[in-house]
Amino acid sequence: MAKELSMTAPPKQQRRNYTQRTMTGYKRPISGVSRAIGEADRHLVRRSESGFASKSVIARRGGEFIGNRMRFKVKVLNETQFTITDVKVFLISYPTEALRLASDDDEVFPKIEPQGFRSPSFDFLPTQDCVKGEIIAGVSYIDERGTAHTLTTKPFIIRSVCDLLIPDQVTPDDFELKLKSHECGEIVVKVQEWTAEEMHEKSLRIIEEANFFEVESSSDERDGIFHASISGLAKGKYTGKSVGVKILVSGPVNQKGASCTIQVTGDDQAMILPAIDDLRERLSAWLCPLCGSPLTLENVEYLKNGKAVVCPFCNVPIGR
Repeated sequence: MAKELSMTAPPKQQRRNYTQRTMTGYKRPISGVSRAIGEADRHLVRRSESGFASKSVIARRGGEFIGNRMRFKVKVLNETQFTITDVKVFLISYPTEALRLASDDDEVFPKIEPQGFRSPSFDFLPTQDCVKGEIIAGVSYIDERGTAHTLTTKPFIIRSVCDLLIPDQVTPDDFELKLKSHECGEIVVKVQEWTAEEMHEKSLRIIEEANFFEVESSSDERDGIFHASISGLAKGKYTGKSVGVKILVSGPVNQKGASCTIQVTGDDQAMILPAIDDLRERLSAWLCPLCGSPLTLENVEYLKNGKAVVCPFCNVPIGR
């Protein structure tokens, strides 16, 4: 029998370093994060020289995995009526034990015009099968009066395992044998916006997107209740250690509201809780139908109320 793992949160680990790089490739949203974009503290200009109220300078951040790299983005928006100059975007902290910076340590822009923006990115190479921690960036600039300002973004939380896995093809019997030697953890996710049938389809996509080999899947209806089970296996790109997953879905047939049980087992305890959190976020997330990036909580509330929103990553209009 697999041993139960106590679900305690991992400690936050931060250190200093810097860089930036541009690249192209297949994009997928960073997992384990409930909000893809957040606003930093703002520099509020209460009154301009002309006597009219002015808006603010805002720093936002987001992240995604592209191939075998993690890309962290900062977007600096100048919503004031004046040009800001000597804009510098830099990294303050990131988990150096799990990520290695790929190139330069900061990005400098001579100016940002009124209502303009700049979006530098920083590329990281994972050095472990499990990445967890926070990335914090800073922005400095000079306003129209020659006054220096510094913004700090909200921490961008990473708890990622699935983007650092590769599928491991096994038979159902071999899968069950592996589970007997694994540590394990479990969480139950309740969803109200989707039916059990929709969650089953979503789970099948998530298993593939999270780099698990689909070992076995089944579904049936009993007494008006839909039941489904999906299992998958993967291994770490760097250590080769196994990670297994089972997703159990149940709920009334063709009615919104479902229960999803996520069971994760593995050779390495350190990978289990981040993998559970990773899969939970994927199951619960509202995603852009075009680029697959997670929508913000504000976006989700607008969609629930029947309003259209714009994806903060690809700027595509989205409506329910």
